[in-house]
Amino acid sequence: MKPSTYLKAGLVLSISTLIVACASAPDYSGNTDSRWANFKNWTKITENRTGTGDPTGFVSGVHKGRDGYRDVYVNDIGKAVILGSAPYNYPAGTVIVKEQFDNLAAFKAQKPTDLTIMVKLQDGATPDAKNWGWVAGYNGKLEETNAFCSGCHSIATQNDFVFTNEDFLRKHY
Repeated sequence: MKPSTYLKAGLVLSISTLIVACASAPDYSGNTDSRWANFKNWTKITENRTGTGDPTGFVSGVHKGRDGYRDVYVNDIGKAVILGSAPYNYPAGTVIVKEQFDNLAAFKAQKPTDLTIMVKLQDGATPDAKNWGWVAGYNGKLEETNAFCSGCHSIATQNDFVFTNEDFLRKHY
C-alpha cells in the first residue's frame, strides 16, 4: 500500500471517530429552555454515591439500561422534597435532570451521553401523569403528554412519579 493510502485511511478513521464522539455527547449549548439551562449549578442528589446503576431492574432498556449510570440534579423548587422523606409531593416548577452514562467508566470520567428532564407542571396540566412533563435532551421541547415516560414512571406513583429520591438512594447506595 502507498503511504498516501495509509494517510487517507488514517484520516477517514480519525474523522469517523470524531463524528461518533461528538454525536454521542450531549450538547449543553445552544438555545435551550431557561428552566433547565443551568442545571449543572443545582443540587446533584447523586453526589458522593457509590453508583447509580439499576438496582431495581425497572430501567430495563431506557436511560442507558441496566449497565448504565445516572447523575440526577434538582432545582431549588424541588430540592427539599427530593432530599426529604415520603410522602413525596413535588411543587409545580420542580425540574429534575438526569444525565446518563453508558457504563461505570463513563460515569467515573463524567462523560454523559444522554440527558432527560422532568418538569412538574401546574395542577390539572397532565392529571394522568401527576402533572409531570418530559424533555429528551438539553435542547429538547417539553412534552406535556408522553405515554412512554408516564407509563414507566407510573410505577413510582406513591413517590409522585419520581424514582430517585433520598429514600431510594439511602436504601440502594
